[in-house]
Parts: sequence; structure tokens; C-alpha cells
Amino acid sequence: MRRVLVFTIGLGLLASGCGNASVTTSTSAPAPSSTRAATTQAAPTLAGGPLCERTGSTLTELPLPEDLEAVFDPVVADGMDAVEAVGLTFAVQCAESPLYVKGYGSADLASGVPATEDTVYEIGSVSKQFVAAEIMKLAQKDRLSLDDPIGDYLSWLPADWQPVTLQQLLSHTGGIPDHFAIFREDPDTPFDWTRDHAAAELVEAFVALDDRLVDSPGAAFFYSNTDYAILASVIEQLTAQPFATAMNDALFAPLGLERTAFCMPTLPDLAVGYNIGPDGPIPGPEIPASFYSGAAGICSSAADLVRWERHLVEGTAVSPEAFQAMSSPAALNDGTAVPYGLGLHLDELGSSRSIFHEGGTASFSSWLAYYPDHDLTVSVLSNTLGPNAAGIRDLVVGLTDAAVGQ
Repeated sequence: MRRVLVFTIGLGLLASGCGNASVTTSTSAPAPSSTRAATTQAAPTLAGGPLCERTGSTLTELPLPEDLEAVFDPVVADGMDAVEAVGLTFAVQCAESPLYVKGYGSADLASGVPATEDTVYEIGSVSKQFVAAEIMKLAQKDRLSLDDPIGDYLSWLPADWQPVTLQQLLSHTGGIPDHFAIFREDPDTPFDWTRDHAAAELVEAFVALDDRLVDSPGAAFFYSNTDYAILASVIEQLTAQPFATAMNDALFAPLGLERTAFCMPTLPDLAVGYNIGPDGPIPGPEIPASFYSGAAGICSSAADLVRWERHLVEGTAVSPEAFQAMSSPAALNDGTAVPYGLGLHLDELGSSRSIFHEGGTASFSSWLAYYPDHDLTVSVLSNTLGPNAAGIRDLVVGLTDAAVGQ
């Protein structure tokens, strides 16, 4: 019997650093759910003041107080109960303050391995911003222009797709259907997802499934994972490298992201992913990262994601102008702005303006958010995908409120 797969990449979870920074780490296995629920209470305030606070246009950087665990632990306990997380790691950093990271629960129930600050997770659609950054780097080198039609690079694409620009792929405004949704609806679709393959092979399989457009290019915002599989194909074409190698050589290795890589079972400290069944957590299906191509497929740690965000903000991953483009609303043909930039969502989380992306694979949930008004980054990674996975958003908001003293 063929195993039924659940593909939840990115939007399915929505209802819709400095490499040299000092690090404060801690690891904790939470008490049983019943005990945690009984002791849940409002998080105390930080004795030294908020982790980061803003007065006018001046950011006040404060040292890490000693009572961080007392502040963050109740928030995480509530969040883990809400999403039924087996394991979870979160990291937070305000400006140049030390990076705080802590693991909770289990990375592997069968082996009794706890989730720690070093645990590596599949990050799902949080991967898209890495793809966008590599496209921006290629543009900086004059290897491409964001206004180029994709037919200039992949001439074998359907005629209706070829005028779609790279910019429209990056912002999900090209009108290309989301073929991962087709796989969700029909897991028996004839494609051998069990083997590794080039990004172009995946796109070719998608074209064979459905070569229509859902709308004319630039007419509407339509979140499509296929957009990023096509962008991965363009990266392979221009770099003459496999997608995983190109991303490592351009971003992961130069930026010192030692726990960030294309997902594979042999990665050190990789958590086991779980689904929540009627009788509790069960190991999720193992799917080669190349199946997700540029839409997902990257694994990382919570601390590495915060460091990555600092590289973006500080202009060391891409130029400041490129990050400004990534974090600005895209526009449709009629001038309407959409709440998405290039690989990044743009919206309020709680009461604060945020640049973020969520992610989900067959058995992992993730979130990376940057709050420009506080110069604050929060990452939350879990090795669980259950019916309440959208609660990760509430956990991110709770951690943010605790950090800024709201």
C-alpha cells in the first residue's frame, strides 16, 4: 500500500546574527502537560527591563537579565500545549544583545534525545527567503534582472508561463498554480518523490500535471510553492550546480551558518518529525528534500535562523538595497500592494510590525519573524505537525510580547 503524504508547505500554517554574538543557552524537558497546565500563569516581567525597548528613534540595548527563563518558560509551556509539540527550540535576539536560545521537550522520543539549542529542524517555507536572497545576489552580479521573463532561462516551460518575471515568482504574483496542492489532494500522482532529483525535473513533472495559469501574470497574489521550485531551477541553470550546492556555496558557508543545510537524514542533531494521531505522536513520513526544491527543503537550528536574520538586516547576506526590496510590499499591475515582498510576509504580529515567514513540512513547523520597530528577531522551530500547528503564531507573539515588555 502506498503511504499517503501530507504536504503542508508555508501558507498552510497560516489561517490564510551576528556570527560572533554571544549566546545564552539552556535546555529543558517540560513537565507533563497536566502539570504544565496547572502551573501556567502570566509571565513575570524582566527585572532589568524589557529585552529591548525603543524611546523615540533611539534603540536602547539592554543586557540579558538573569530571569529570562522565568519570563519565557510559561509562554513556551502554553504554546507547546496548544500545538501539541513533541519538541521545540526557540531563539530571540534584540539588536546586538546576546542571543538567547533554549530547547524543550524531545527531539527523538524513541531514543530519549531532548530538544536542545543545537537541534536541527526542517524549516519548510522559511526556506523561501534563502532562495530569494540567492536570486538577489545573482542580480547584484548582473547574472539576471528581476524583470527578466522566466522563459529567458527555462525555454521549455509552457508558452503561457514564459512571460512571468522573476520578480513575480518571488512575490507570488505570476499566476502559476501551486502543484504541491495537487499532490496533497492526490498522493498517487505519478511522480517518484522517493528519489533525489534536480529542481527542473520536479518542475517538468508539475507542468505535466497542470500547465495552466490561475490568473494572468501580475493580476493577483496567489501563493504558489511552484514559484520557488522554478526559481531553484533558474539558480541551477545559472550556477551550473545542484541547487543544494549552490545555496551552500553562496550563503550557508560564507555566512557561517554551520547548522543550516539542505535536509538529509544524516545531518547532525536532526530531530525526528512527528504527526499527531488519535493516540498521540507518531513519526512522520521521510520525504527527500529535493522534492520540496526551492519551496522548502532547508534544515536549520533556531539560533542559525536568528543569525541569518541579522545578516539580512545588517547587509552582509545581500546588499541593504536588496533587503529593502525583499521586505517591501510587491505591487500588482494595477498598483495594488500585496502583503508579501520577495520571499517574506509583511504584516503585524500581535501589536508589532513584522517581516516574517512561517513553514511546515510533513512533520515540522517553523516560524522566523523580525520586528523592525524593536530590531528584534524571534525564531521558533518544532518537530511536530498537528491539527493545531497554526498556534505557533500565537507562541511567536507571546515570546515577542515578553521580550519587548508588552
